[in-house]
Amino acid sequence: MNPHAATQPRARRALLPALLALALLSGCGREPATYSDGAPVVSAGQIQFPADSRQLDVLRSEAVSEGASASLQLPGRVVWDETRTSALRAPLPGQVSRIEAQPGQKVKAGQVIAWITSPEFGQAQAEGVRGRAELQQARRELERTRELHAAGVASGRELDEAEAHFAGSQADHARAAAFATAYGNGNGNRVDQRLPLRAPIDGVLVERRMSPGMNVGPDGEQPLAVIGDPDRLWLLLDIPESLAGRLQPGMTVRVPAADGSTLQATLRHVDDFVDSERRVVQARAELDNHGRSFKAGQYVRAQVALPAQGGVSLPDAAVLLIDGKQVVFVDEGKGHYARRAVQAEELGDGRLWVREGLAAGSRVVVEGGLLLQQLVDSAPASAMAASATAAPAMGHAAP
Repeated sequence: MNPHAATQPRARRALLPALLALALLSGCGREPATYSDGAPVVSAGQIQFPADSRQLDVLRSEAVSEGASASLQLPGRVVWDETRTSALRAPLPGQVSRIEAQPGQKVKAGQVIAWITSPEFGQAQAEGVRGRAELQQARRELERTRELHAAGVASGRELDEAEAHFAGSQADHARAAAFATAYGNGNGNRVDQRLPLRAPIDGVLVERRMSPGMNVGPDGEQPLAVIGDPDRLWLLLDIPESLAGRLQPGMTVRVPAADGSTLQATLRHVDDFVDSERRVVQARAELDNHGRSFKAGQYVRAQVALPAQGGVSLPDAAVLLIDGKQVVFVDEGKGHYARRAVQAEELGDGRLWVREGLAAGSRVVVEGGLLLQQLVDSAPASAMAASATAAPAMGHAAP
């Protein structure tokens, strides 16, 4: 009895999953593989296909690129330059009574943007007027007491009390005056409840979210107005944590504009911490926007050229995650493929970087890697099938 005869049914059953996978990967336009195709020899992660194997039709390889100087594609968001921007909110509850500036208008520091009618501010104005009158009265009382004390009519105690009362009146008046002045309207004895909303810096009124009659207050989520400089913007970039150490301030960032042109920005800062939710590191670049190509709040795709640091870059489709490990299949030519473990890092734009383990000029499988992995997983059965194929009983034995 042929010793290989008992293994023949088991070997064919072991090859069946690989052949079915080949049929699925071949597509509708190709004829599925048959049992007459030569079986590959698999050993220790090495796969050798016969020259006429139909399974080679579903495998496609690409050459790796030397170095990792590929352009890194990063998502970014355009925002106002915080050093040139000020958000205005109502410091006290009230109602917008008049608007003095329009969006897009240039304003100067101290210019009134809007007037807010605020009873609380009116009360502060009233306290200031009252304090001023009390201070005048305390000053006259102190002068009169000093005269009486000099004439021997008023005692020293009465003089001390007059001086203390005058000092208290001074403090109360100073507090009320400072309150009114801080909010920009401490004029004279007038009580009009009109609280001015003033521009703290020179710039352009780039946003305005208020209208006459609108109730406002210090607890509003959105600012009533934003004054900024649309000629200078910030570009915030999200960097994968694995690449954060490779980006440094001073690098050039290229941002495609809507008109087809490309603007350059300079990377100024890279955060020293990782966002715990998104697992990215944020970087900031300064964007010259004199051409008004970008708007605050706009999302863009920026490009940063990474300096080469050895190793190779390859398509992300070449790397498989098997049992928690990254592997690639190297096409060594003449139907021979070898599985290798690698450590790949994201480069963006559909490419990965491998520091070591792959030589420049190597070719890696980018289509059909799962089929190769199935063959490796069934290595014992494939080995038996290969031996049985070589025996006469497995070939074209006479019935």
